[in-house]
Amino acid sequence: MQFVVIAEHTPELCPTANAQTRTLMKDGAKQIPDLARKLGLNIVTLRVFGPDHIVMAVVEADKIESVRDFLFESRLIQWNTTKVHATYSMEEALEKAEALPTMF
Repeated sequence: MQFVVIAEHTPELCPTANAQTRTLMKDGAKQIPDLARKLGLNIVTLRVFGPDHIVMAVVEADKIESVRDFLFESRLIQWNTTKVHATYSMEEALEKAEALPTMF
């Protein structure tokens, strides 16, 4: 399954402004590949929305619990509000839509 993780922080907790968060992010970034392997995640992409104070990750995992564990163990939850979204491929979404009766 593929999941999208959105992690959003305030300007006060941004690594550009907060020394503790900057250290946490720099140290944590080095550990992410090993942590992902340990939890059985494949990180498709990990992006930072510059001035918007948002980090976005697309990950593949067998279950959502692995993604949640990643957020805890990476410590992203300590300086971000995080949301995990399960996703469908376009083909899967279209197939599901076709199975529903239309409303209009």
